[in-house]
Amino acid sequence: MKIAIIGLLHHPIAEPFAGGMESHTWWLAKKLIERGHDVTLFASGDSDSTLGLSPCIESAFVNNPNAQTILSRQSCNMSAYASVIRHLCQHPFDVVHNNALHPFLLLSAADLPMPMLTVLHTPVYKELAEAVRYASARNTLGRLLAVSVSNSLAKAWEPLIDSDVVYNGIDVEGWPVSSTRRARQALWYGRFVPEKAPHLAIQAVIRAGYNIEIAGPIGNKDYFNKEIAPLLAATQTEATQVTYLGHLTHAQIKQALLRASVFVNTPMWEEPYGFVYAEALASGTPVATFRSGAAEEILTPLCGVMVEERTAAALANAVSAAAKLSHQDCRKRATTFCHIDSMIENYEKRYRRLVANQRRLDQSSHHQHTVEQMQFLVGIAS
Repeated sequence: MKIAIIGLLHHPIAEPFAGGMESHTWWLAKKLIERGHDVTLFASGDSDSTLGLSPCIESAFVNNPNAQTILSRQSCNMSAYASVIRHLCQHPFDVVHNNALHPFLLLSAADLPMPMLTVLHTPVYKELAEAVRYASARNTLGRLLAVSVSNSLAKAWEPLIDSDVVYNGIDVEGWPVSSTRRARQALWYGRFVPEKAPHLAIQAVIRAGYNIEIAGPIGNKDYFNKEIAPLLAATQTEATQVTYLGHLTHAQIKQALLRASVFVNTPMWEEPYGFVYAEALASGTPVATFRSGAAEEILTPLCGVMVEERTAAALANAVSAAAKLSHQDCRKRATTFCHIDSMIENYEKRYRRLVANQRRLDQSSHHQHTVEQMQFLVGIAS
């Protein structure tokens, strides 16, 4: 099958991944190629060139001097995605997998010569909601299929569009497991931004008497300097240690998870999925987190402890409780619920459904055109 994948442009689709979206798009393209599909990835030019890359912009916004303001990024987005739409209109593809979050792509879906599968990776927000409403109203022929990455996200979008649920997946076998962990060792990793609240993770593990390693790109320097740096400095002379590891590759994250007796996550928003949960479980590392978003769909009492109150005090108790859970149960949950092969198979089913529907539409259109031609010829003959 000839598949076009459209990615985000803020960061390269390459390691070290800036976040879950970049990792997801990379693995999606890689696995589809491995399964024999002809994949073209529309992303920034500094993305992984082994993924059938067709650059729609020279470099990702973080590396692009012409995309350092909100207005310039909006302009770059529109220009890049307009070029993608032009390419799709001029070249044959069986299906488009829209993994970006730009409204323009949805607004253009009905005008493409092939069907589009759009993944809703984000909670509802105004600009995308308006595009979804518009695209849904124009989707009278079933050429657009919306997919949510969790049931909680599908429910949030339900007033605007019906969406299938396809859970994200990871390469579980690629995450090693060890039953030997550092005693009282926690790990937090992700982007350092207020909505991910790593300062609460640090405060919680200190209350629980654990050491913690933290890792990830600094997405908000002001937040990091105000909330994280003082905690790093304050614990240098304390028995409890807080260590910042920097922005890690997947290989380095795997090693950090193997050291940890518990993984701590602190989302202050309704997280649509949460790749960090899947990765922790694949490594056999139990999870302590806030009950939000898709957490209760991924985690079970055998592999995670969730608390209702989003405070360090509440989370501290969860840290100690989670650390006692079985590494084997964590890995088993990842294998049965978070496997990338299941995700790819579920997407392939939906590609086939869209392609079959498109063929029926094409045949119907051809039949209608033939009937009109015959009526015209009969009219001339008479």
